[in-house]
Amino acid sequence: MTNNKFYSIIDFGSSKVRFSVFNSKLDEEYSQSILVTDNYKEHFENIKKIIKNGERKISNHIEEVILLLDSSKIFSIDISLKKKIDTNTNTKKLYDLTLMELDQIINLNYIDFKIIHRIISKCKIDGKEYNEIPNNIKNVNNLIIDFKLICLPKKLIDNLSKEFNKNNIKIANIFCTSYVKAVNYMRKVVEDKISFLEIGYSRSTLIVYEKNMIKLIQSIPIGGNHVTNDISKVFKISFDEAEKIKKLFNKSETEFSYKYDNNNYSNSIRDVLKKNISIDILKKVILYRIQEILDLTFKKSNISKYNIRLSETMLFLIGDGSNLFDNNSFHLNDKFEFKSLNFYSETDKDICYSGLSFHLNNYKLSKTINKKLGLFEKFFHFFSE
Repeated sequence: MTNNKFYSIIDFGSSKVRFSVFNSKLDEEYSQSILVTDNYKEHFENIKKIIKNGERKISNHIEEVILLLDSSKIFSIDISLKKKIDTNTNTKKLYDLTLMELDQIINLNYIDFKIIHRIISKCKIDGKEYNEIPNNIKNVNNLIIDFKLICLPKKLIDNLSKEFNKNNIKIANIFCTSYVKAVNYMRKVVEDKISFLEIGYSRSTLIVYEKNMIKLIQSIPIGGNHVTNDISKVFKISFDEAEKIKKLFNKSETEFSYKYDNNNYSNSIRDVLKKNISIDILKKVILYRIQEILDLTFKKSNISKYNIRLSETMLFLIGDGSNLFDNNSFHLNDKFEFKSLNFYSETDKDICYSGLSFHLNNYKLSKTINKKLGLFEKFFHFFSE
């Protein structure tokens, strides 16, 4: 990939596939996206087409891609490992032994999953605490590391790898989309305590940072499509029609509340009324599901367990499912007092670039490892284009 000075990134989402090609200066040369179809074979035929379009645009053959993935079955694990040996050695050797043990534990206890990210939250070397593994310590005999692991289903990874191999395309690296986006967007904020809640198609993922270190990662198998399904079932309409109705509320400056209200609606939302759909019931259907997503992602037990103070935390909402929050107000039963609430309107380029940036910043490390083994007020746009 680096020889021809182009980087190709595919974000394989649950509802949409994004494809971008960047040059050696990290400028985007080509971008295209397609909607996910139920027909798996047809879906990959469409992916092949957009890759071919990219090849024609850059006049170069694409041999490798960086693959970004999320899944409703994504999960994270907190695990602490201790390595102690009688003879002194260096940190690298001891760290490599720790990674081997870590892989064995996951392979034995979570046979259907694969580690995508190993994140060090804390380590102790001979009693001294570090935020990352130092490479310059030679005489070490005691190492304790606290890991946060992000895992994805092996079956999903294996199926995608086979399909890309059939088309002579190598996967250079696989990353978790929500994680690499949070890493990239975090660099734009000068703040000690930041949280990202990504509401995806079929899952929602919360990532909490404090002083650039991850304190909490948790995901639930509920996302934007569940809101659409609720609308479809309650009003007995098709999923596609329900999705169109839901999107009418994006940037609509609507107030969602459990109390009856008599807002003035835009002409596009008034069109819904012509379909004999109660707009008040519709808003409550949306509100109840949003309430559930936030209640589950911000479990009070986990918030207190990790000593997370929401009043000191800036919350950013990302992902297509969070578009409902853009310019709208939500008044929910549970009150979470965040320092600030922000909506980030991300682009396909933002998402793909997040994967590329993570790849470039971690490529050498990943190669080494692989070889060894009433809540919301108005949301506002925090980042300008």
